[in-house]
Amino acid sequence: MTPCKDKERKAPETGALSSRQRAGALLLAFVLAVALFGTPQAAVSAVNPGDSIDGQAYAKLKLPARSMPDVTMKSGLLVTQSGQVLWSRDPGARRQIASITKIMTAILAIQTIDPDKNITVPQFTLGPGDSSAGLKPGEVMSRHELLQALLIPSGNDAAITLAVACKGNVDSFVTAMNAKAAELGMSNTHFVDPDGVLDTGPYSTATDIATMTRYAMTLPEFCTVVDTREVKIVTNIATHDYKTTNDLLLMYNGANGVKTGFTDAAGYSVATGAARKGIQLYAIVLGTNNLATRFTEAASLLDFGFTHYRTQTLALEGTILGRATVTDYLDRQVPVALSHETTANVNDLEGIVTRKIVIWDGKAPIKKGQQLGMAQFIQNNRLVATTPLVATEQVKKPFFLARIWYAVVKGWRAISR
Repeated sequence: MTPCKDKERKAPETGALSSRQRAGALLLAFVLAVALFGTPQAAVSAVNPGDSIDGQAYAKLKLPARSMPDVTMKSGLLVTQSGQVLWSRDPGARRQIASITKIMTAILAIQTIDPDKNITVPQFTLGPGDSSAGLKPGEVMSRHELLQALLIPSGNDAAITLAVACKGNVDSFVTAMNAKAAELGMSNTHFVDPDGVLDTGPYSTATDIATMTRYAMTLPEFCTVVDTREVKIVTNIATHDYKTTNDLLLMYNGANGVKTGFTDAAGYSVATGAARKGIQLYAIVLGTNNLATRFTEAASLLDFGFTHYRTQTLALEGTILGRATVTDYLDRQVPVALSHETTANVNDLEGIVTRKIVIWDGKAPIKKGQQLGMAQFIQNNRLVATTPLVATEQVKKPFFLARIWYAVVKGWRAISR
């Protein structure tokens, strides 16, 4: 079915309106439109007063509301791979996180289970409505296959199987989950199961989920699995066809993971990542009202990040920023310049980048390219880049008689002050 095309319009051959009649008709149409629909209003983004950029309320930064993400989530965070917070909403609020829990389950499985080990699916019973990868007791699977069953269709049965394979039973595995959370600095998180199905007891925060997600994405096997759209697994008993629950992998440019979550208590949530032009961002969305919203709001956060957090050139190689004193000469200085072009990933909403110059005295001989200082680039009290300052010319050591003369003159200057 092809889209409709506008038909060619020809000027009427007879009964054409005069220019005054056409103007009157247009005016009448405008008046009727205003009467029916009212005066058009500019769209205004609804921003939560608690929304902030790098811990600073957007109002203090004097930003227009339209520059902020217009989202409804209860809690959320947008961070870089290094952990810099680009945007947040109530990031320390304790919330249930449902199947996002499985990120920690995957971390422990990767770091505990031998990748070549064959794992037999144990006997267990899932609750009504539990997310299942369709595993059958007695199936033999590899660690990688179970990670696929855990993270792609979000199988609770895979979570239990991995927990038993890691620690022998679920309770011991949960203890290990909480120990790993503490090791990662997730001070506001408590796990009670490996799959996130329980509504009573577990909690985490957007901040802690971001920490866990950033860590998990340093594990190559984890990255590979959460970036998989669909996969077929053939075991000794069954064939499984899995498709991702993370719709952003299908719809968002650069999306590369990581995990969805839903229960009635947690709402629809997602921890997701995307990379563009060498920049990796993570959006944590907790507590939206429906499945589609969690993805559209995660996309909004990522769009916001890629719009404002970009690689910028701060200074060019060879830019002269001062002069260094050559101590064994009289009034001799050598120009110092940036040793190389300076670039950094900068959030343009956090204000201008300032430069702090530190130049050291040098003693001849000085070689061209010898470091004689440092340039620091600072934004919002954060050091974003550091570049050496180097001599732009060579300075030879003064002759013996010249050194004696310089010493005499310096001594005289000191006495006559």
